[in-house]
Amino acid sequence: MAQEKKNGKQTVKIIKTAVSGVLCVVLAGGIVAANVLIPPNASSVQSVLNLKDAGIDNSEAKTEGVDMEYSKPKFDTLDALMEDEIALNRQIAGEGIVLLKNDANKMPYSTGTTFSFVSHSSVAYIGGAKGDLKTAFEASGFGVNETLWNFYSEGNGKDYVRGVGSVSYGDDEDFSINECPLSVMQSEEGLLDSMKGTVPVFVFSRIVGEGRDMPRSMYNHTDVPEDQSKTYLEPNSDELAILQYLNDNFDDVVLLLNSGAAVDLSWVSQFPNIHTVISAPSMGDYGLYSLAEIFAGNINPSGRTVDTYEADPLSSPAAQNFGDFSYYTEDGEQTKYNYVSYKEGIYVGYRYYETRYEDTVLGQGNPGDYSYTDSVIYPFGYGLSYTTFEWSNYKTSWDGTTCTVTVDVKNTGSRAGKDVVEVFAQSPYTDYDKANNIEKASVELVGYGKTSELAPGASETVTVTFDQEQLKSYDYTTAKTYILDAGDYYITAAKNAHDAVNNILAVKGKTVEDGMTAEGNPALVATYTPSNGTVDTTTYANDTTTGVAITNLFDDANGGLQYLSRQDWVGTWPTTDGEVSDQISTWGNPINGTDANGQPASYTYYKTLTAEELAKLDSFDSLNPTDPATLTDTPVYGAENGLGLIDLRGLSYDDPKWNQLLDQLTPDDYQTLITQSGYGTAAIKSVDKPAATDRDAATGLINYGIDESGNFTFSQNINHAGVVVLAQTYNDELALHFGENIGDESYYLDVDGWYAPAMNTHRTPFSGRNAEYYSEDPFLAGSMAAQEVRGVASRGMYVFVKHFAINDQENHRGDRDGQYSLATFLNEQAAREIYLEPFEMAVKSGTVDMSYAQDNGDGTYSNATTQIPACTGVMTSFNRIGYTWAGGNYNLITGLLRNEWGFHGFVITDNANTGVFMDAGQMIQAGADGKLTNLPTGARYTFDKDNISDYHYGREAAHNILYTIANSKVMNGGMPGSDYVAAVEPYQTVIYAVDAVCGVLILILVVLTVLRFRKKKQTA
Repeated sequence: MAQEKKNGKQTVKIIKTAVSGVLCVVLAGGIVAANVLIPPNASSVQSVLNLKDAGIDNSEAKTEGVDMEYSKPKFDTLDALMEDEIALNRQIAGEGIVLLKNDANKMPYSTGTTFSFVSHSSVAYIGGAKGDLKTAFEASGFGVNETLWNFYSEGNGKDYVRGVGSVSYGDDEDFSINECPLSVMQSEEGLLDSMKGTVPVFVFSRIVGEGRDMPRSMYNHTDVPEDQSKTYLEPNSDELAILQYLNDNFDDVVLLLNSGAAVDLSWVSQFPNIHTVISAPSMGDYGLYSLAEIFAGNINPSGRTVDTYEADPLSSPAAQNFGDFSYYTEDGEQTKYNYVSYKEGIYVGYRYYETRYEDTVLGQGNPGDYSYTDSVIYPFGYGLSYTTFEWSNYKTSWDGTTCTVTVDVKNTGSRAGKDVVEVFAQSPYTDYDKANNIEKASVELVGYGKTSELAPGASETVTVTFDQEQLKSYDYTTAKTYILDAGDYYITAAKNAHDAVNNILAVKGKTVEDGMTAEGNPALVATYTPSNGTVDTTTYANDTTTGVAITNLFDDANGGLQYLSRQDWVGTWPTTDGEVSDQISTWGNPINGTDANGQPASYTYYKTLTAEELAKLDSFDSLNPTDPATLTDTPVYGAENGLGLIDLRGLSYDDPKWNQLLDQLTPDDYQTLITQSGYGTAAIKSVDKPAATDRDAATGLINYGIDESGNFTFSQNINHAGVVVLAQTYNDELALHFGENIGDESYYLDVDGWYAPAMNTHRTPFSGRNAEYYSEDPFLAGSMAAQEVRGVASRGMYVFVKHFAINDQENHRGDRDGQYSLATFLNEQAAREIYLEPFEMAVKSGTVDMSYAQDNGDGTYSNATTQIPACTGVMTSFNRIGYTWAGGNYNLITGLLRNEWGFHGFVITDNANTGVFMDAGQMIQAGADGKLTNLPTGARYTFDKDNISDYHYGREAAHNILYTIANSKVMNGGMPGSDYVAAVEPYQTVIYAVDAVCGVLILILVVLTVLRFRKKKQTA
């Protein structure tokens, strides 16, 4: 018995010791984690824990007479800023909402009208937060059907919630529409009767999401056969049944579009009592109040479309190759790679629809049986007003290469309102172009202007300028640079892209008798004939900003594809680049086959790639032509040159002093800057660089932290209207103001860099992130983004324009398990004229003034001002250009961005925590700088201090990152002689605390274990 008792005690001791051992391992892991994870994420840790910096030590600095707040917000208080932001949100919404249809002039409505908001989306409006439809409309004096509202918000209709779209950034998707059926509404006693005497407003919402594109068929999202073959952009059978009921029982129905995509509206004509269609995408916190004011007539709509509303979004040339395409090996095995082929070339959006229309009227280019009216519901640049405007006295004048367009705009109606003047140009489509596969769109937007609010009878002269350079074209086959064709160019002012083409056709002598949809106005057209008598291959062969020679950089992305040409529309029409596989598509492909039961089904497309092509995809080759063996750098680390980053503020990028500063960096500094720059960059003691904080999102800064109750929380001033709404204003002043607001927010949210603006192209309306991007038109996107960039930079904040580049679909982008990026193929003309132009405009958005402390040479300092580029940050993309990852593509980053465009600054990857193919070595060799990672496991790279290539390219990367930080608001509060990085930073106290607590607990556990097995002294 005694032995059993002794054995039992021994067992207990062993168990306790095992538990202690496990706890020691866990505590030791806590120590390791704190020391490894916290330093590279210092800014985020301090933000989350609400820890304040130790502060800048200015005790040794000669601060007398120096204002060290180099950049400041416009507003002294958060309340004043919020008041301005709310007003701007309302103004952007008021000018960005587009009235698409008002055929019976039912809009605006008199106050006292009661509206019945129909569909569950009415109580879950996408992009509205601080005020719902009911609150906003009641504030404007309208009534809202409470019975119906309560049915959707808290009654039997509350559970009919639309799917979230992309699930967890693309791990899965749920695009179920799940609208409350009419039968349920009919079974609810008194519900439909409550609508009598009201105006029904059907809210048609479609959601988007990062990581997944909108389905081209609903095969995976509904069990209703008739709905499975539909796209997500059109109404399903439940929605159509409700719309039919409304049409049959009401003589006035409003269709309210709540989507960042140009949805399919071909069905609206089936319902003649839908007299009004109005587009109000993401409205932000207060934009719905402006929507209500438009309904009331207190705001006259002046928004214009930024995309073409297609009758069938699947019929565009781009849609033939969009979605779920997989590579297979020569042995028939599916690879981990996907691809997409831009066989439409430059013919995206209105560039396709308007050009084929003109060729149909002119009887050229084998246009086939193309019908514009069957293809387009609303053209690019379209929008209605409650008043009418008359344009007159149209003129163009040239001063060198600058064209000034003026037109007098008069309000001839009975309500005050604003009008938009859009200027389009048509370049000649010459024999040289045809012989060398250069494509020309019928018209291209080259400028726009918006009037002030004009009272009835009032007039205003609108002036728009553009440069001859905007008329150039890219010849990727022969001259391999930009050319300016000889011949006549047409410059027209128009209300939309289709009117522009009709104006030009009128000058060419065409009328409705020739197949035009309407007569054009030749008085709004001017002809320009440049001085070159033959094609000019030299004037724009060098970048007009940097002087660097321009030539092909992306031949490896051409893919040998047949690209759409207006020489032969029918003969070059894009075929789907792949065969139908036997794998059901879980990424939303259109119906492209039948299942085992003979029912329509959606399958993945595939094509076979060669072993050589597969090797290119597997490779981490950056395409950098420099042989690493030719690099002759002598590594220098830890030099004691006595410089701090503040000493470089205000100096040029090429100032020799940068080399002295960079010599002070240690190998650990390189590792940190290159591999862990996500959501901010860490403090670097060797160069006295303070920590910086970078945050999302496109509609306003969001930071995060811990509230007073210890709960994790997000902080945000305001959710602004979406950028589609901003672009629909066609008002550059509002874009600039928006950028200034973002910069002002940064001071109150403790943020330094902004992961925005996002400026990829609406290649099709199905892209999952179209709501974050501006338009199908590169000029409009670039103009808006450039203004935002300038506004942000004016406050000392830096931006990361994204996603560079040609990242126009979300499917298979490469950031989820098993995804290794999307190989994108296109010709160089399309790359430069469509997809890269917005980035170029943002990068070349000019300069802003920057204040710094200047050494007077006599031991004193004073404030001085210099100019720095407004754009000092770029975020690369997940996709590949050809076979090479964009963020590790030398031709894109060094060849184009840095050399040709002259960019100086910080190039960061997209989320590299999950992008496992994003190799840091490839990245820095390509000319990019930092990975958007904040976990050591995301680094997948170790800086080798003895490797000359690592040192050479790592030094360039560090220079770029530090240049951006030095010339930003991060450096506020100090000057040369100051110490920015304290001996012990707040985040380090967290590490010490973790080390101490865990260490003490480990010691206690060890002592208890020793005592547990120590024999007790025998007592007498």
